[in-house]
Amino acid sequence: MNRFDVSGKVAIVTGGTRGLGRAIARGLAQAGAKVVVSSRKQDRCDDVAGAIAAETGADVLGLACHVGNWDEVPDFVDRVVKHFDRIDILVNNAGINPALVNLLDVTPAFWDKVMDVNLKGPLRTSTLALPHMAAGGGGSIVNVSSVGAYRGSAGQGHYSASKSALVTLTQSMAAEWAPLGVRVNAISPGPFNTDMMQGGERAMPGYTKRAGSATMQKRVADPDECVGAILYLASDASSYVTGEDHVIARGGASPSPWTPPHLGAADGPAKPGPSSAPQSSASVCYVPVCEEEGRAPRCPPCARCVSTRDG
Repeated sequence: MNRFDVSGKVAIVTGGTRGLGRAIARGLAQAGAKVVVSSRKQDRCDDVAGAIAAETGADVLGLACHVGNWDEVPDFVDRVVKHFDRIDILVNNAGINPALVNLLDVTPAFWDKVMDVNLKGPLRTSTLALPHMAAGGGGSIVNVSSVGAYRGSAGQGHYSASKSALVTLTQSMAAEWAPLGVRVNAISPGPFNTDMMQGGERAMPGYTKRAGSATMQKRVADPDECVGAILYLASDASSYVTGEDHVIARGGASPSPWTPPHLGAADGPAKPGPSSAPQSSASVCYVPVCEEEGRAPRCPPCARCVSTRDG
């Protein structure tokens, strides 16, 4: 018996059009699942779903949804159930890190934007998928956190807070939903060779090497290297595992292998009051990836930059 087999199961992967999400969607399809590839843009969902279907022969649906929009998610889940008649696996992978911002300069709108996608998105999608999983005899939810959940770093307080909260939310979901036969776990990836990492390298030569050197194996991971953990958690191989976080970081500690220049590391801690740090995510940009073009931004200034796993 292949305990890792997910044949016939219906799996949703949010943020599924690039990076870890695309690798996860492809891996689930290769393992026999029917897969829903989701991100914010329907054309990208269609393109990636078509490519995965052509490669694997699996039944793959591309379906757009902005999980940070609370009111958009119910229709998304309803459309999945209408198409596949069930939901067995949910991978909450969509996440954003819009800019590196000093905590003194974080605005309510900026904070809410991050929490809407990174925390409320998994909560909303999971609670709506839950009844369908329970009706089908159970299911598995995997929340994609980050090693940044375990140690904050300069300019990343908003992101680390959202991912740390996601780990404890995972534990609460697991505790409440175990009687329904639904397991909930998390993975916390370290440095992976995604669009974010590549954008960081273009913006700051040496970024990839520094990130890899923080791990025991002294290298950055390929996105496919997270698929085994996902298949384990999504399948019966982990039938007695719930409420756990699985760190995938080659023994590396979390944080950022560099300090944003606008935080003035060479000059000591940031001082209260006006500073050169951005006053919002759109003022001055030091972010490695451009949302629209997937490359190093044209800075400063650039209001369209975002570091994100969501397509």
